Amino acid sequence: MITYEKKTKSAVFFISAVVFCLIVIGYFLLTTGENTVNKSSQVSRMQALTQQVQGMESDVKKKEGEVMELVDQYQKKTDPNAPLGFDIMDLSQEERDLLEQEIGKEKDVSARSLLKEILKKKDEIRELKEEIAKIESLLPAPHIAKKGDSHYQVALAFLVDEKGVEKERAMEMLSKTALVEELAEGFKVWSFYTGEEYGTSVTKGDAQVSPNVFIYKAKKKLMDARDKAVSQRDQMAENIKSLEEKQNKVITQLGQVTSEKENLLTRVSNLDRQINSMFYRLDSQENLKKKGILKSGFLTSTKLKDVSPQHFDRSLDLTVDDRLVISSADLGIEKIKDVILYPRFYKKGTSYKVLITSNKKHALLTLMDKTKFKSERVVIAVK
Repeated sequence: MITYEKKTKSAVFFISAVVFCLIVIGYFLLTTGENTVNKSSQVSRMQALTQQVQGMESDVKKKEGEVMELVDQYQKKTDPNAPLGFDIMDLSQEERDLLEQEIGKEKDVSARSLLKEILKKKDEIRELKEEIAKIESLLPAPHIAKKGDSHYQVALAFLVDEKGVEKERAMEMLSKTALVEELAEGFKVWSFYTGEEYGTSVTKGDAQVSPNVFIYKAKKKLMDARDKAVSQRDQMAENIKSLEEKQNKVITQLGQVTSEKENLLTRVSNLDRQINSMFYRLDSQENLKKKGILKSGFLTSTKLKDVSPQHFDRSLDLTVDDRLVISSADLGIEKIKDVILYPRFYKKGTSYKVLITSNKKHALLTLMDKTKFKSERVVIAVK
């Protein structure tokens, strides 16, 4: 009975998958066969398919978790110390047949029901993986992220090496594209290029976490560090209040209490300054590369390499000012051609702007969104 139901479900799923694939392939052929093809829509459709894959990968992970819970329930009902004898997450056909035989032998109704549910979930997982494979077969081959890969590096190599796009043009396209800051090993990086437009998506692939979870954890780590600093500042403020109350009650200890209060005020002031200041390193781009603070390669853009605290020897109190005057003479260069901020997620025209005098001797750097720079380490590279 189980085998018949399984075969019926598989047949229905196979027919549905074939129809889906034919519709998608036909749609692509029709849209790409016309001279008036909407290339932006083509990229959007491909990205929509990768997002569908990402959603299905999440469903697979969820169902795998449900299978493990069912296995745990089954073993608790039978013998908690007796393993099933095979890897439930990777059943061979022979092991599946053995499990079906086990279902037939199981006398406990609830245990038998759990085994049936395990097989049902495994069928659903297999069908999802088959559907994912069918959708991925309609897309260009993805790049499988390795340790140390960056989304920018992968995308630039795709455009320059595979599609023959000039590096300057490729970098311009990527500056307008939303990219993931970091890649986990095993992520699938999808790239789509129509000849005029570039699009990209990242899916889980064989990684242990999904892209959304990976990004969330990275951001949470930064937010937790900032929240800790704010919490310390608030706690110190509470300590000051407590000391002030003691000062009113213990006049004889006024000198000691006042000293402690001033010390805490200084620490609060310093911490408040850290939270509301930008810490920066200002130098010519050439010097920054020589000192190993910036790094650039043949196919990679210049990026920030070393963020050690000792490099950021200056600070700007953003509660007082949001501008810096830069002099070519101070940097030992003849003229100022450009000013660039690192990390590169600070965008000129959005995060900051630069005004260079007509004689190229001075430049005025203005931070347009001060909140982005609070308690951050920034390298100011002058060309």
